[in-house]
Amino acid sequence: MRYLIFIGFIAMAYFSCNLAGKKQVPEPLPQIKSCKIYSSDFAMFDPNDEGQLIQEYLFNSEGSVTDLIRYDVEGNEINRFDITGEQNPLPMPGKPEYVDTVLTIVGYDSLGNQLRKEVKIYNQSGLLEEVDFYEGDTVLLKKNTYEYDSLNMIWKDIYWDIELKQPRQVIIYKYEFFTD
Repeated sequence: MRYLIFIGFIAMAYFSCNLAGKKQVPEPLPQIKSCKIYSSDFAMFDPNDEGQLIQEYLFNSEGSVTDLIRYDVEGNEINRFDITGEQNPLPMPGKPEYVDTVLTIVGYDSLGNQLRKEVKIYNQSGLLEEVDFYEGDTVLLKKNTYEYDSLNMIWKDIYWDIELKQPRQVIIYKYEFFTD
C-alpha cells in the first residue's frame, strides 16, 4: 500500500512539474475597427447615462489608427483628422510597465519643500487603476480611476469630485472589432 501511495505521489509531482513548465500563451486581442468615446459630465446625477459621443478613432486591419472623428453635441461629425500611420492612442494591455505597484512622484521647490505629489496605482495585470494628485503631501486635488473590460481594454475613465466623493465625469470607450 505504501508503494502505491509513493507511486501516486511521484505521478502527481511529475504531472505538476510538466504543467508548471508550460507557459500559457495569451490569446491575441481582436483587431480594433473603431473606438467611440462618450463623455458623461453629469455622472453623479445619472450613473447609467453613457453620455454623448465626443470622438471616434478608426483603425486599419494592422491596428494603426487612420482617422480621428470629432462630434458636436447633436452627434454630428464636425471634424475628421487623417492620422494614418500613428500608433494606437488607447492604453493597450499586454505590455505592463508596472505590475501590482504604487508609484509615487514627488515635486519639490528650490528649498526642498514638497509642492506636489502624484500617486499611480497599478493592478496585477499592470493596468493603471488610479491616479491621485496632491498639493503638498496630503491635500488631494484630483483623482482619476480606470476600469477595464474582460479583454483588459480601457472601458471607463472616471474623474472624481473630491468634495462629494462621487464621479464628476465619466469617459466611456466602446469598441468595434474586425470580424473574419
